[in-house]
Amino acid sequence: AIDRFIHPRPVENPWLLVAAGVIGFAGNEIVAIYRIRVGQKIGSAALVADGVHARLDGFTSLSVVLGAIGVLLGFPLADPIIGLLIAISILMLLWGTVKSIGARLMDAIDPDLYSRAEHALEHADGVQAVRDLRLRWIGHRLTGSATIEVDTTDLNAASHVAGHASEHLHEAIGNVDAFTITPTSHHH
Repeated sequence: AIDRFIHPRPVENPWLLVAAGVIGFAGNEIVAIYRIRVGQKIGSAALVADGVHARLDGFTSLSVVLGAIGVLLGFPLADPIIGLLIAISILMLLWGTVKSIGARLMDAIDPDLYSRAEHALEHADGVQAVRDLRLRWIGHRLTGSATIEVDTTDLNAASHVAGHASEHLHEAIGNVDAFTITPTSHHH
């Protein structure tokens, strides 16, 4: 872009650029919406970041369109100006993504996800209390463990409650893989 500022060049086929840019923007935006939606639903920061990335590509395509239109309107410097704006916007979006990925690398669990898990376990039949709930990310899958208090000393019944609680949790949060539930009775 800086080079174009100093040596403006005529842009060949600006209409072709407009068409390509519009198509590129639409395609990327559809992908972005889908990834961000799914990413938020399953609590995956990585997927949301992918969506932001696609949206970024989309904006880049769109700004190429603006540059081409500027050229069509007889403003040849539009192309390099847009180029520099793209560079700035990429850096800003990148920073936001780096922050959320950074939190993920520290094994940050969204508090909302944590309370959804706790809620699911507490509301399973036969569960009296939930203790030591732990969740952690492995890629964009979750693993974890919890200790639940049950109101029975019968081992069979206790493991039945644990199994039921586990099903409950899987329904509430789709992307949990290995989750260990240890039942304890609060009689002792």
